[in-house]
Order: sequence, then C-alpha cells, then structure tokens
Amino acid sequence: MRSPKKKPFSHSRVNSKFKVTNWSEYNDFLRRRGRIDFMISENLCDGWYEDDHLNKKPGRQKIYSEQAIIHVLKIRYLFGLKLRQTQGFLDWIFKMVDLAIKCPDYTTLSKRGKKLKIKLEAINNNEEVSYVYMDSSGIQTYTGNEWLENKHRKRHNRRTWKKIHLVVNDNGLIAANSTTDHNVDDRAQVGELLTNINTKEFLADPGYDGEDMYQLLRSKGIKPTIRPPNRPAESKMDHLKTERDIEVEYQQHKGYQAWRVKNKYGRREISENTFFRFKGSFGSRFLSRGIENMRNKITIKCQLLNKMFQIGKPISIRTG
Repeated sequence: MRSPKKKPFSHSRVNSKFKVTNWSEYNDFLRRRGRIDFMISENLCDGWYEDDHLNKKPGRQKIYSEQAIIHVLKIRYLFGLKLRQTQGFLDWIFKMVDLAIKCPDYTTLSKRGKKLKIKLEAINNNEEVSYVYMDSSGIQTYTGNEWLENKHRKRHNRRTWKKIHLVVNDNGLIAANSTTDHNVDDRAQVGELLTNINTKEFLADPGYDGEDMYQLLRSKGIKPTIRPPNRPAESKMDHLKTERDIEVEYQQHKGYQAWRVKNKYGRREISENTFFRFKGSFGSRFLSRGIENMRNKITIKCQLLNKMFQIGKPISIRTG
C-alpha cells in the first residue's frame, strides 16, 4: 500500500507559480553547455604531453600528461560516452581541426584514470560565505548479478549502492564532495568536507542531527541549523540544556513550520535542487567498477556541474 502524500507546509505553496525572466539569455547558456571550448578548455594542446616525451628514443609511445587524461575524462562524462567512443570522437575532432595531438587509447584512460588524485577546484578562494548546505544521495554501482539471478529464477541480493556527499554554498555551487559506501554515517563526512570552507552557517536535514555535530560546528565557529528530530526532548534543568535541546523543545512546542520560518530552513532546498541537476545531467548510476574511478568520476562531474552553473542560470520570479 502506498503511503499517503504529504501535505504542503503552507497553503501559499500549493498554487505557487514561477516565471523565468531571462529566457533568451538562458537559451544561449544552454547552447554553450554543449561547446567543448566553454566546458573544458580554450586550448587543449597546452600541456597535452609530458615535457620529457621528446627526449625519448624513437618508436616509443608518447606519454600523456595528467591534464590530458582529465580533459578526456571530462569530455567523456559531459557527453556520456564510453571509453572507445571517446577515443574515436576526439581523434576525429583533432583531425578535423588539424591539431597535432592524439587522444590516449581507452586502456590508457582506464588505467591512468584510477591513479589520478583529482580534487574539486576552489570556487571562492577561501572567502567566507554566508551559509552552506550538506546532503547525501545514493548512486547505483554497475553489477550484472540482478539480471543473471532473475534469469535463473534466483533471489537476488540487495543492489549495491555508493553514497555521494555534497556541500553546496549559498550561490548553488558545489564546494566539496566525497564518495563512500552506502552504510557510512553522513555525519562522519562533515569534519573532512568543511576543512577548507569558510562559512558562517551550516544547514542540514535530521540525518546530521546530534550533540556531537553541534559541538563540532561550534568549535569551527559555524552556526548549526539542523532540523531537530520529532521525538520530545529530554527533560533537563534550564542551566543544563544545550543548544540542540533548546531547538528540539522549540519545535516540539511551536511545531515544525514555526521552526522552519524562524531559521529560514527553506534555503536548504537548493541542495535538493543540486542533486536533481546532478542526476538529471549525468544519471544515477556508476559504470566504473573501481572505487578510485568512482571517486574521480564524481569529482569531475561536480566540476562540470559548477561550470554549467557559472555559464548561466535561469532567473525566475514568483507570479502567484
């Protein structure tokens, strides 16, 4: 039996409508997202090969730089190509524009891709942002067991998932990311992902609730805005109540809608929109099998998503 649909938080959101005011510019932004020079690099030839490849003996295979491998993987994930298709696509482009470079073969891309130590490019240069959001979502890994076990009428095991954690700043850009197993606690990633982020406030859902989270964020000088649990707060003396206890009691007495309006918790919906854009642009499953390739793949996709957002975004206003 399906669970009943949740009621809206307020009646004003039932019939709310929005209108995009920059359709002509936004159409141009969407066209630019398909151009390699906008999304990847203005000059792919720079640093394509290692500096010492010219000094090697004749007949030896040329060695590609890490920058070349990253550029090829970006193009692969941008257009959703397989490794062999990516090699053929780039070789054709280089031939058409008379570039004196060659795309690495698919085996080189597979082997070199898992050895890369890719980190998300800095987007704010350690400048302080007003607030950040953090959330996680599951991505299905590639396995053929479900189809085989279903074919032979065997009970298949639970699907294998990986969990991606994203930190989104107040501008809607991804500031940090990580990839873990599906059974890893979301709170275990907060300290690591907030290391190089300078922010005033941290917003998250009840999955990040806990007294240790409040203490960790306050030690970094960050205000925690985490939705309290629905269960009643433990009865304590006023001088023993912590910041989390006060928030739990406020929601218990006033209701979630009052707590939501007081803390402007609706700002966290941008993180949900980020996951929607991520899965809508790149899908919700891994094709890579190695954990190193999975982590690098997510980081590259986050860079591409930030680039799409920086090229241009729709500007909408509420009309009703």
